[in-house]
Amino acid sequence: MSSAATNAFAAPQLGRCALGGRAAQIALVGFVAGHAFLPNVWLHLGWLLIAGVTACVCVDWTPQIKRWRRDAGALSVILFLAWMTLRSCLQMPLVSGSTQNEVIRGILGILLLLMFCALVWQQSQTRGSLRLVGWATCVAAALAALISIVLCCFVLPGHHVGERLQNFLVHGGLNPVCTGLTFGFAALWLAVLVEDVTTPWQRRLSWAACMLLHFATFLSGSRGAMLAMAAGHAVLLTTRGWRRGRAALGVFLLTGTIYFTTGPLLALTLPSGASPSAYALQTALDRGDNGRLDIYGAGWHAVDNVWLGTGQWGVREVWQCELQARSDTSLLEHLHSAFFATLVHGGLVAACLLLLMLAYGIRRACLLAARGDPAWISLLAFGCAGLLFDGESLASLATAPRFEGLLFWLPLTVALARGAVTAPRADF
Repeated sequence: MSSAATNAFAAPQLGRCALGGRAAQIALVGFVAGHAFLPNVWLHLGWLLIAGVTACVCVDWTPQIKRWRRDAGALSVILFLAWMTLRSCLQMPLVSGSTQNEVIRGILGILLLLMFCALVWQQSQTRGSLRLVGWATCVAAALAALISIVLCCFVLPGHHVGERLQNFLVHGGLNPVCTGLTFGFAALWLAVLVEDVTTPWQRRLSWAACMLLHFATFLSGSRGAMLAMAAGHAVLLTTRGWRRGRAALGVFLLTGTIYFTTGPLLALTLPSGASPSAYALQTALDRGDNGRLDIYGAGWHAVDNVWLGTGQWGVREVWQCELQARSDTSLLEHLHSAFFATLVHGGLVAACLLLLMLAYGIRRACLLAARGDPAWISLLAFGCAGLLFDGESLASLATAPRFEGLLFWLPLTVALARGAVTAPRADF
């Protein structure tokens, strides 16, 4: 009788946990892969919110909370986000009515980020879940790249062969920098995943998709994305070794060579007598710093207390007023460096907490690479390089570019969660 009662009680609990696990997978697959195909911020963040809340309600978080209390890596994340939130809340009494929407967006963004990290940590306990997220992301990005190239070159009026590639599935034409960084991240991830494919035709198809994503990244013309891919591939080659890493490096070098030297996609805009490689290089150099140095200077001048920073919410006008004379106002929406923005918003306290968190993440990602899983140290290298010169905030998902969760928090959280099995426990 006791056994029957126990089974009757356990059945709903098991069903609830199964529902929570499935909802968590749906939330992560949709949000991470959605960088390539969900058309607007409402669908993108809304997907994570609806599926994520369902998962949070159904999942039993007691075991995870016990682990987080003993885990130094998890505590470093909590400290960083807590400080960034506290510092921004201290700024709220000074916020004017015109910036209330920015405050609401910031609070929503950090709550979504906390939920995203918790779901990633929970799903990281099963490698199959991460592979599902990875393949869904790479397939979605490859299809988006193919569709965007076709639309740009052959279908849409007002576009032509040789212009910087945009992902036309997002916002009707995603910024080339965001396009390059999201396609490049998927390209590097696929270069890792394809090694486990054994069926010959699937392996050939996977490598073809990998080449397409690499080439699409170069077609975006984003120097930050190219730098990030170079950093990611350098780390991947270092961790895998030449014998296992040469194929992925070869794809990167081949697609880069095609972009810079053959010039068929530059033919319609190529000046008479100019070589394709020289023209591509000169075009990239002519863009200079795109006003970033002025933005960084203005951001630094807005900091009154170097230890505490300015806070994140309602302070944009403080540094924007120095740049109002600029004719190109498209860059004035944020500080265009996630790491510099952390220093401005949270001061040296935030910078130190970020370095502490990264130290744990890199150490555990290296442990995973030593155990045969080089994906997360490579993707973390890509994300950090890409966010050196772009990104709005590392303490929110509701940012203008919206890729900080993909580029930074996904590989960092997976590294912290999976590496925690072998990492020493915190004493506090």
